[in-house]
Amino acid sequence: MAAIAFDTLKAARRLKEAGVPEAAAEAHAEIMAEAFVFNMDTLVTQDYLDARFAEQDARMDQKLGALEARINHELAEVRGDIKVLKWMLAAVALSTFIPFLRDVFSLI
Repeated sequence: MAAIAFDTLKAARRLKEAGVPEAAAEAHAEIMAEAFVFNMDTLVTQDYLDARFAEQDARMDQKLGALEARINHELAEVRGDIKVLKWMLAAVALSTFIPFLRDVFSLI
């Protein structure tokens, strides 16, 4: 773990010069030093963001690919169902139309 260098002595001295009591200046400087300490491993860099975005893109591509495959499968099923319905409608139409034609031609 690396920390940003923060000079507490210099900060306390500047606060004292600005009129802050010595005990308060030292406390402020220590608090500031603690606030500036962080883990360099968690520092967000452009490379870090690029890697995270690349991972997210890969996951989204995978999910979209699976969704596309599912949609294509269901579309194929719907197309099959429509084809069956067309044939059924044709059969119903013929079963209705043929007797109608027989009755019409028998009258002639």
